Amino acid sequence: MKSPPHTHSDPVRQSAARWSAALVGGPADLLDFLIPLWAGTALGLDAAVIGLLVAAELFVSFAARFPAGLLADIWEHRNIAAAGAALYGISCVGYALSTGPTMAFISAIFGGIGGALLWVSLRAIVSESVGSDSFAFPKLMTWQETGSWVAFVAGLTLMGSLNFQGVFLAASGACFVAVAMIAAAPRRPSKLPEPGESNFPTQRLRPMLIATALTSLAEAAIGLLLLLHLQRAFELDVVSIALVFLPGAIAMSIIPRPAHQLTMRIGRRRVAAIASLSSATFAFALAFAPSPLLIAAMWILSAAAWAAIIPIEQSVVAEVSGDRAGKGFGLYESARLAGAGAGALIAGVSYESTSWQVACILFAVVIAAGAIVTPWAVRRAGVTNHPSHEATPNITPTVFVSEEMNTPVPQVREPEDNQEETKIAKSKTSNSELTGLGWHLLIFAIAQIALAFMGLSWIVDSFSTNDFGEHLSSGGRPDLEGIPSFLAGAGKIWVIVFVIDVIWTLVAGRKSNQSPKEQEQ
Repeated sequence: MKSPPHTHSDPVRQSAARWSAALVGGPADLLDFLIPLWAGTALGLDAAVIGLLVAAELFVSFAARFPAGLLADIWEHRNIAAAGAALYGISCVGYALSTGPTMAFISAIFGGIGGALLWVSLRAIVSESVGSDSFAFPKLMTWQETGSWVAFVAGLTLMGSLNFQGVFLAASGACFVAVAMIAAAPRRPSKLPEPGESNFPTQRLRPMLIATALTSLAEAAIGLLLLLHLQRAFELDVVSIALVFLPGAIAMSIIPRPAHQLTMRIGRRRVAAIASLSSATFAFALAFAPSPLLIAAMWILSAAAWAAIIPIEQSVVAEVSGDRAGKGFGLYESARLAGAGAGALIAGVSYESTSWQVACILFAVVIAAGAIVTPWAVRRAGVTNHPSHEATPNITPTVFVSEEMNTPVPQVREPEDNQEETKIAKSKTSNSELTGLGWHLLIFAIAQIALAFMGLSWIVDSFSTNDFGEHLSSGGRPDLEGIPSFLAGAGKIWVIVFVIDVIWTLVAGRKSNQSPKEQEQ
């Protein structure tokens, strides 16, 4: 039996959810990267205590995921999301004020609870619009991943002048901005379901939870293996390692929408299979990659695969869960954390006990299994294989007469009111994409001006020459190292990504405003 369809959600509510995902998700990813370094250098903790600190937040977050989902089905989603963002902001303040392990562990507990409340409720908010916008979860991933790599660039930029404490406080500020945005969003347009009002489709959802755990296991394992290999085999420092991962992170912020358009054409099961096999190929090739530059290029391909698979998983969970999206995403988030924890553990053990090549090939096989498991999970969930951009309109069959055969030919024509609604929806989508491009332009301009003042702008270097009359852009900046080198490289990558984003948005916007006949021509 199908779950009840979702009602249309307020656009302001959806926008607040995406902004919150960027404002909290970015600092959260940055802190996951910085906390082990901070705990060792600022607090002087040994490796065992640092491991316990990281594990404490993960354990609390895992334990709180399912209860958070049950709360999301009882209370207003935006209130739970605001509470989660506030708790995470408090945890950032706690880290900034910590002088010993006790305060750090308390902050980790607050962060674990806050993350559970935030992510379950945010995904439940986004699930409200899947009936009218199949791009809902690709959009969420785009915003979340954009927030992540922007936070990394900003955090590493501020690290030199503000140190760890300043970065933690800046992250807290971003979280409280998210609190204000999500709390001010409109209420849910439909009433919340009563507990026990409908039977939850556990049997239909379980296969997708298995596929999600497998995806998370593979993603966490290959990421940790890559980090260890860059650190030990190539002897790269932290900034250089971050620069290797950065192109893939940017790719994950721009690929979800194009990947979803491909999904609408060839189907969820086929896209999931292709993405899994592509990622498995990367993992296998990684075993024999000769340089960090080639690894960075291949990591982009792997990131593209995750950017295609993860929105498919989330959309299926939303469609199956129906009005009980809180419980559905509580289970989903639990499966993701369990898979990620197992993947990190297995990757660490395999890296120490076997060779690098054997570990990569082992996880390539695991990732390739997703080409079977994820399509099977989509099929068992009972959802449509080809999602449409909008909810299916009410259409009226009309009979036309063929001039050549002089026989009636049944065709389908949308009523005029539905045609008008479709035009309005396309116009809103195009305007939304242009608005997103405008924000990207503003952030890009501010960042590039800042880089120019610091003497790290690739654009300025492209028109400059060194003492020998050579263009700096042709030979790079060998005079830079550490964080300045990272920022110069990040700025160059951002310029390329921005140009691609502008071209893609303009082309996609033009196509969306064309009629089907114009698109065929």
